[in-house]
Parts: sequence; C-alpha cells; structure tokens
Amino acid sequence: MMDDSKALFDFWHDRVRLSNQDLIADPGHVQVQVLRHECTNYDDLWRSSEVQALEEPERSKVIAIIKYECTAKVLQHRAWLLKDRANKLEDACNDLNQQRSKLLGLIKALQEKIFGKDQEAEKLNSRIAGLEAQNEALQAELDNNKAYAELLAEFDQLKRQYETVEKRRRELAKNNQSLGGRVAHTERYKKKRDEAMGLVKELKQQIQSITQENEQLRAENQNLHAALEKFQKRDKLGIVEIKKHET
Repeated sequence: MMDDSKALFDFWHDRVRLSNQDLIADPGHVQVQVLRHECTNYDDLWRSSEVQALEEPERSKVIAIIKYECTAKVLQHRAWLLKDRANKLEDACNDLNQQRSKLLGLIKALQEKIFGKDQEAEKLNSRIAGLEAQNEALQAELDNNKAYAELLAEFDQLKRQYETVEKRRRELAKNNQSLGGRVAHTERYKKKRDEAMGLVKELKQQIQSITQENEQLRAENQNLHAALEKFQKRDKLGIVEIKKHET
C-alpha cells in the first residue's frame, strides 16, 4: 500500500463502483448511509482481504478513506443526476411556457374572431329585424289592398243584384199595367169562390148536425126496442103464472 495520502485517496477512488441508479436519481430524500451501502461497493471494499490484512491503525484509516470516496462519489453522481433532472424539468417548463404562450395567442386570436363574428351576427340580426319590420309593413299594406279589393267586389255584386231586382220590378210593373183588366176579373172570381166555399162549409156543418141527430135518434130507438122486448118477456111470464094458478 502507498503511504502518500493523495495517492491512497486516488487509489480507492478508482476502485469505487456505483449501482442502483434509480435510487441514486430518486428526487426524494435518501439517507447518505443508504446511498453508500446500496448504491456503491463500499461493503465489498472494506471487507476485502486486502483491507482486512492491514494492521491497525492503518486498516481503520483505509476504511475511512473508502467510506469517504464511496460517499463522495455517490453524492457527486446524485447531485449531477438531480441537476440534470432539474435542467430537463426546466427545459420542459420552458417548452410548456412557450406552448402556453402559443395557446394564449391562439385563444386571443379566436376570441377576436369570435368577437368579430358576434359583431357580424349582431349586424345580421339588426338587418333581419329591419327586414321583418319591412315585411310586416308590406304585409299590412297587402292586407289592406286585399280588403279594399274584396269590398269593391262585394259592392259590384250588390250593384248587380240591385240592377237585377230593379229590372224585375220594372217588368212586374209593366205586366201589372197590361193585366189590369184580368186582375179585376180575378177578384170577382175569388169573391164567388169564397162565397161558394162558405156555402159548402155551411152545408157540411148542417150535414154534421143532422148526422148527430140521426145518431141520437138511432140510440133512443135501440133503447126503446130493448125496453119493449124486456116488457114482452115479462108479460109472457105473467100469463104463464096465471094459468098455473087456474089449474
């Protein structure tokens, strides 16, 4: 073994081996002794026959150097890994910020477009409202014109009906003038007809009265005939009784 301290440190430094990279790179808290025992060959080195063959205090000195070199090497490597991880995270964060800036720019552009579309939509809605109002006004005017046309048509129809009635009235007046004599004759005929109908009615009443009297007389005759038959039967019975007494 070398007596020079630097040479001794360098010797054992070169013999340190690292393992269990995931544990070394763990971003959480890891105890130093855990890193030394589980991530280096520290236990193999200080238990080696080469170290155990040394006499005290040389053996303790070498074990301390091995412990230092293993601890320093694993901590340096862990620091490098964590720094590299931090750099990568920072780069990722920068990328995210850039993407965020791009997204914000896109959102802003979309908002401007949407706002522009909203303004355009408002203009269109205003235009539609104006057209609807204009359409309602035109429809009202059209309805008024239609109603006026219907009134004119109804007036023409009434006028034609009046002309027809007036024409018929004139024709009837003309016919009445030509039929003046026939009207007087008709009146006389109606008078005679009414007199004849009155006479017929009176005769019917007389016939009905006579018929009723005949019915009453027939009923009285039947009653008298029945009473006579009853009397004759009773008279015959009386004669028979008298003869019985005589015998």
